[in-house]
Amino acid sequence: MQHINKSFNFLAFLFTTLLLVGCSGLRTIQEVPQTDILASIDLRNLVDDKAHVEIDPMPITTDVVRFYLPLVVPGTYENSNFGRFITDFKALDKNGVELPVSHPETNTWVISNAKNLDKLHYWVEDTFDGEMGQDIYPMGGTNFIADQAFMLNLHSIIGYFEGKKEIPYQVKINSPKTLNPHTSLARIQSSDSLDVFRAQRYFQIIDNPVLYTKEKGTYFDLDNIKVGLAIYSPSDTHRSSDYQAAIQKMMTAQKNFLGAANNTPVYNVLIDLMDYEELQFFGGMMGALEHHTSTTVVFFDGMEKAELEQSLIDVVSHEFFHTLTPLNVHSEEIHNFDYNQAIMSQHLWMYEGTTEYFSNLFQINQGLIDDADFFDRIMEKIDFSSRYDDQMSFTEMSKNIVEEPYQANYGNVYQKGALINMCLDIIIREQSGGSRGILSVMKALAQKYGSEKPFQDAALIDEIIAMTYPEVGQFFEQHVVGTTPIDYATYFEKVGLTYGTIDKNLPSILLVDGQRPFFTVQMSADGKREFLVSASNSSLDALGIQEGDLLVELEGNNLDNPSPESGAALNQLFRDTFSWKEDKDLTMTVMRDGEKLTLTGKVGKPSVLSTGIISKDSATTQEVALREAWLRD
Repeated sequence: MQHINKSFNFLAFLFTTLLLVGCSGLRTIQEVPQTDILASIDLRNLVDDKAHVEIDPMPITTDVVRFYLPLVVPGTYENSNFGRFITDFKALDKNGVELPVSHPETNTWVISNAKNLDKLHYWVEDTFDGEMGQDIYPMGGTNFIADQAFMLNLHSIIGYFEGKKEIPYQVKINSPKTLNPHTSLARIQSSDSLDVFRAQRYFQIIDNPVLYTKEKGTYFDLDNIKVGLAIYSPSDTHRSSDYQAAIQKMMTAQKNFLGAANNTPVYNVLIDLMDYEELQFFGGMMGALEHHTSTTVVFFDGMEKAELEQSLIDVVSHEFFHTLTPLNVHSEEIHNFDYNQAIMSQHLWMYEGTTEYFSNLFQINQGLIDDADFFDRIMEKIDFSSRYDDQMSFTEMSKNIVEEPYQANYGNVYQKGALINMCLDIIIREQSGGSRGILSVMKALAQKYGSEKPFQDAALIDEIIAMTYPEVGQFFEQHVVGTTPIDYATYFEKVGLTYGTIDKNLPSILLVDGQRPFFTVQMSADGKREFLVSASNSSLDALGIQEGDLLVELEGNNLDNPSPESGAALNQLFRDTFSWKEDKDLTMTVMRDGEKLTLTGKVGKPSVLSTGIISKDSATTQEVALREAWLRD
């Protein structure tokens, strides 16, 4: 009994000690200065489709302080001016008295008597509504759908104080109880209607979108990476679980391709599907925006599962490769990004070009596509790149990408940018006897730098040349820094390839190349739109279509006098053609020489004779071996 009493006395003493320490700790917490900027977002009480935001800053020690919303954010490469979505901005002291605030620029608020600042209050409008949001990439914007879903790219909601971008943030989000958050941002508290996240600095606010949906999402492990997949579908026809197998297969192949160069612990794919009205609002724009450990994806909710699955594979594979660059290989301009002056790096040939190249190369490397498919993709990029200024310095364009005429050539980073990397890859393979390529260079750079050590922008090309061969330097000087167009045939010759005529398969019977339909729209003499057949393919030839025909009916849809309703039906029909089976019956009506003709037949396998990349008859054993190393090593 004595032993028991001693134990009891000891436990009582320990409990009392802990109680005193706990009370002391509580008093200490109250006395310790605030270390985080606190941001609160209310998604439960929208007013006119606007959300209320409160910012509780750290103590301000200056008489005047500036508060900013970003002009531009990484990955968009255009001025967005997110400050224009902010209204009713107020700065209050501890007594709720308003402090003087001026608003000299779209993205800037200047607060006077700032030493007395206690809270900022403002309302933020989402970018999916109103005319202001039409020029914001939908995947980089915000979408408020009360009680249903919220896509939050936080750069359009939460701002930063001058000189305080390196201060940690706590983000409190009040949301409807039926919704679940999906994000890579660290969560430190959660309940059915309140989530608290913590960001180490403002960049993590920018870099971590949040999607709230009713579904709980789908998760799987990719070696040491925790991958999440979440979808908002307005029609409730798409589920994240429907796409897990395809995404997991693709990412597994990517991880095998990258090896140790990919070391992010978490990656989330956040998919916000648009209804038809939203699709029209953005002019049909769809796609994805990369972040270091997640991506936001916007596609049309009306897409068939097979079409959406392939689209997800194409864009997510690109975005996931951004975990190599810019996550692990990036310049000081990216690491210390200036959100309100748009000081850009000169290396979009790498950030987007290398990424896009790898998103295609890994598929042939890992056996997901065959040689012909890969060469078709390369040829398509050569064709598309010809639509841009081929004598523009790529580094100069990159450095000035938010300005014209460079902004108009931005799309070329996914075309010629990928081709630049293809040529570099072949050069390095040739000079190393097939043992090295551009991937090995990127892996070496990732090992040297990593996510927290940026390189100097002006020094990167010289560093790559020092790691490789003088021929790499000559290529950079002539075709990346310089303005000389690339003769791609020269590089195909090195791996036993050449240009030739191929029978190219088409994804839809209505197309005559990768994107162009078989008709053009013109105005008739009486001011009506006419659909003139201007090209054909093998299936259309079998149907009896001839160039010069006027298309007046397609699968029962009248084209003679289209209305908004019939236009919507035609858009849906066009999308459906991508999933039509070969044995599907098809009916078209045309006017030919004043006579109306009804043409019927099967969809078949539409193809067209086209210039493509083929194996060279005179290819040497050495060239073929180099090609194998390029594509499969």
